[in-house]
Amino acid sequence: MSDLRIPRRLATTCAGLLTIVTLAACSSSPSSDATADATAGTGSGAIDVSGQAWAHVHNLAYDGRTLLLGTHEGLYAQPPGAQPELLSETPFDVMALTRGDEQWLASGHPGAGEDLPADLGLRTSETGQTWTTMSLLGQVDFHRLSAAGSTIVGLSAHDGALLRSDDDGSNWATIDNPGIYDVAVDPHDPDVILATTESGPIWSRDGGNNWTPVEGAPLIALLAFTSAGVYGVAPDGTIHQSSDAGASWQQRGSVSGQPAAMTADGERVAVLVGGRVMESTDSGATFQIRLTGIDGH
Repeated sequence: MSDLRIPRRLATTCAGLLTIVTLAACSSSPSSDATADATAGTGSGAIDVSGQAWAHVHNLAYDGRTLLLGTHEGLYAQPPGAQPELLSETPFDVMALTRGDEQWLASGHPGAGEDLPADLGLRTSETGQTWTTMSLLGQVDFHRLSAAGSTIVGLSAHDGALLRSDDDGSNWATIDNPGIYDVAVDPHDPDVILATTESGPIWSRDGGNNWTPVEGAPLIALLAFTSAGVYGVAPDGTIHQSSDAGASWQQRGSVSGQPAAMTADGERVAVLVGGRVMESTDSGATFQIRLTGIDGH
């Protein structure tokens, strides 16, 4: 695979983000009992994190039942029912976070005490505590990362370039980006990539070289591929699930608001919406509040 040569694009990832989330005001989803019932109460395990210095959250991930929060002030870990605590040794700005085959992958900006370029490229960690730079230091700030096996796909924030590595992040190539907002690699087949755009989900069956619309799919903003299927959350907070890599979708419940981040693992789904992390343990049918008092996205 050739070394990275990042193209300069007129459109940026942030522009795509703004377009997709504003569609929530223009789109509507069918009303259903599942959607109405999914806006649940606080639940017995809800934790209030109001006033915490780290409370600006960019992304979420599961490590078992522990929820990881990629924040402006480092990576935090929150076991069920407990206050989140700093996991990373340095409070770097975690702009992207995902689980690779055997390690955590992240990107972002340096924290206090780190004498590093403004863009951290791809960082790796076995436990989420100590992080090392794998590649692209000073070149790329990923705002989306997804991985399966040795394959990693990342979306560069500065120029909207979509990058792919097939050797755990050592080398990268630029692949086609038809206006992607979020991206997810199929854990069963890394050549299958699902992505969201302002016109609806698209997919590639050849590693990102060619993309086609997913016919009949709902409008989706954020994705989470799991071994049990793929979840999507619409701009209005409606949860959808697919068991065939995105070919067909079933509407589940709703978090009733504009989503800022999501993650999933099996039947467990977490969505950051309106300053709260809403969590489902039944594949997105119903939700309880896991964290409240979060300072936006």
